[in-house]
Amino acid sequence: MYIETSAPRRTGDKARLISPTYSPTTGRCLTFFYHMYGSGIGTLNLYKKQQSQLGPVIWTQSGDKGQQWNLAQTTLNSNLPFQVITASYTHCCKM
Repeated sequence: MYIETSAPRRTGDKARLISPTYSPTTGRCLTFFYHMYGSGIGTLNLYKKQQSQLGPVIWTQSGDKGQQWNLAQTTLNSNLPFQVITASYTHCCKM
């Protein structure tokens, strides 16, 4: 997923990526890389969605994290089938 933070983007613009539905698990490790560089970087959140209900944030980062790809990992636990929602929000934009 990619969201540009320079013009014509506006503060609060967002992008979402929705995973397929996964089976219940007692400790699945989700590993991914993210790149957040620049003054207009906002927030990257991961949520777990179950039974059409979006749960609380299970992983988050905000702001400039340097001009490199960063490794992230989080453990997923669920007694019901679930999806992972990745949501990215812009903070501000360069004009």
